Amino acid sequence: MDWLDNVRIVLVGCQEPMNVGAAARAMQNFGVSDLWLVAPEARVREDLLCRKSGSLAYRLAVHAEEVLDKLKVVESLPEAVVDARLVVGTTVREREIYTGPVVGPKPMAERVAQVAPQGRVAVVFGRETYGLTTDELDLSQLIVRIPTSPKQPSLNLAQAVLLLCYEIFGAASGPPAPSQAELATQKALQQLFDDLREYILRIGFTDEKRLPYALRRFRRLLHKAHLTPSEVQLLRGFLHQSRWYAQHGRRKTESETDKTSSM
Repeated sequence: MDWLDNVRIVLVGCQEPMNVGAAARAMQNFGVSDLWLVAPEARVREDLLCRKSGSLAYRLAVHAEEVLDKLKVVESLPEAVVDARLVVGTTVREREIYTGPVVGPKPMAERVAQVAPQGRVAVVFGRETYGLTTDELDLSQLIVRIPTSPKQPSLNLAQAVLLLCYEIFGAASGPPAPSQAELATQKALQQLFDDLREYILRIGFTDEKRLPYALRRFRRLLHKAHLTPSEVQLLRGFLHQSRWYAQHGRRKTESETDKTSSM
């Protein structure tokens, strides 16, 4: 179960201190301890500053105070997932297109069990009121949706954290997952997508208005490939050379250069 230390729970824009505390308790129940908050609301920040003196978060944590003691607060989601080799986004709403396959909790946990032994996995939860934005969800290689009744499809934030941590813990308790090739980090993937964005605009593949949709489809395609660091570098090199060729034309070979010099 050592790889549970590589599982990071990320709460984006959380609004209720009690949910942070309850989520920390759920994490502790299932051996996960790395908690990050992205741009939490002011009342959450203020509550955590109280520590154990009147803090609603600490009151709800119950034996998981150490999770809150070492949580990290950042202002953007890319900061929280920059070192992740797999980003799992959670959603209950239908979107036009996702950047990764949509799965249930158990297949999600199986994928986490494959990747976490080699590096960081970030499981990202959105705001209590409306979840993750489309741009935030675009950072995910895998999307998880918890099956619920149509009468009440949305779960409390801490309940959702508990259910997914439970499944991840169960996957960690089973036989080791087959070893996987080393995956590129989110930072490396984002550099590739930045290059791709510039490239498809430069060649006129799409325009600024339709660019987000095009990039979302490219993200989905490349996420399916489970790219390694060397594959990311190969693709980035190809894009850079293609841009150079479009601007300067074909480079002369060594023999062509020698021939020109001898004339």
